[in-house]
Amino acid sequence: MYRTLTLLAAFAYVLSGAAQPVLLPTIGIGALPSDNDPVCTLPTQTPPIQNVGRPAGENAADFTLYDLNGNTFNLHDALLLGKPVLMISASYTCPVFRGKIPVINDVVATFGDQLTTVIVYTVEAHPYLDISPYFGAVNTSAQNISAGILYEQPTTYGERKAVLQDLLDSLLIDAPTYIDGPCNEWWNYYGPQPNNAYLIDTTGVIFAHHDWFDKVPDDIYCDIDSLLGLPTNCNPVFGGQFNLQMVSNDTIYGQAGSTITGQATMWNPSNVDCLVRVVKLQVSLPAGWQTSLCMDVCYLPDIDTAVVEIPAGDTLHFYYYFYTTPGAGTGYSRIGFRNVNDNTNNFNRNFWGISQEPNALNELVPEANWSVSPNPVTDEFRLIGDRAFDLVRIMDVSGREAMRAKGPLITIADLQPGLYLVQPLWRGAPIGGSVRIVKR
Repeated sequence: MYRTLTLLAAFAYVLSGAAQPVLLPTIGIGALPSDNDPVCTLPTQTPPIQNVGRPAGENAADFTLYDLNGNTFNLHDALLLGKPVLMISASYTCPVFRGKIPVINDVVATFGDQLTTVIVYTVEAHPYLDISPYFGAVNTSAQNISAGILYEQPTTYGERKAVLQDLLDSLLIDAPTYIDGPCNEWWNYYGPQPNNAYLIDTTGVIFAHHDWFDKVPDDIYCDIDSLLGLPTNCNPVFGGQFNLQMVSNDTIYGQAGSTITGQATMWNPSNVDCLVRVVKLQVSLPAGWQTSLCMDVCYLPDIDTAVVEIPAGDTLHFYYYFYTTPGAGTGYSRIGFRNVNDNTNNFNRNFWGISQEPNALNELVPEANWSVSPNPVTDEFRLIGDRAFDLVRIMDVSGREAMRAKGPLITIADLQPGLYLVQPLWRGAPIGGSVRIVKR
């Protein structure tokens, strides 16, 4: 039925005298993949996000993808309907994409009769425990840990579908979502970027490409209005004021080889949108360590300066990541926050990241083997091991103690969802290594 309607639309389009869209040769997956089809190996780290993708003015490449029910989306057929196409890449573990869902839904509501909007589900941007293909390191992200959105990188097409199903069950998205193929054909050609966007005109030419969907200075509403020949107002006014408050301590601890996270909050109490420049003013790190800024998007470690928008009356969370290496060490960074339109409105903050190896007391105690059940945990878990313990210490990902409890049955219903470390103690000394748990 879908194909019949598409062909009828194409016939009407030809009769109207409109030109056929001209696309580059097809990329894509052909037949509907099997759930057992393996996902092709991902690169350890992709090129910088701002240096990849297809440029505006280039003809788009045709492709066919499928949704969870096996329904197809073909770019050429969609353009035959006489409407431009907006396609946006996504993954559940990309906090930026999740934050843009309200904008996507508003675009669908505003331009639904004049524009075809689709989501393309691609590789996980911040997988749990696995290396992020964009960062070249494990970067689960504090936002995902807090939200309990913890998924390893899918290894089969069926696993990718399962993560997408969880996304659609959790969040309301008004645009249809199609799934990139097992060998990431769409992502490899139109990316690799975690939340990019392409606006394609009816002739098949890329009208606009956003490295990050609707991120300043790109404005999706201005681009769509311009393409459709509608009145535009694309001269934003910035000013206002912003405040900043630390959420974490300035000194944060974590296990050697893990990601250590500092956190602050910026907010704009004024009635004018505010632009803030964030700069790594000073960085001193042990060999092999890296750091990154994470705000409106998570910037790669080589980005030292970023400009972010804080809308009037809105709040923006700031995370500073230390990517550590095995072995104890201390890293230091001084971060500057400055209002682009008012140099007197500024803040400087220090972050110390301290990575620690297991307590030396462990060497005096025979090794113990611990496990927890169940894991992930909803309300309570049982700590199982071959040694006696008299106390359990539970720490968050910043190395701060979240609670202490006696076992072996431990209740954590009051803890926020996220990732925690469980360390058994005997007379104040750690017994063996810690156990990682996920609180749902």
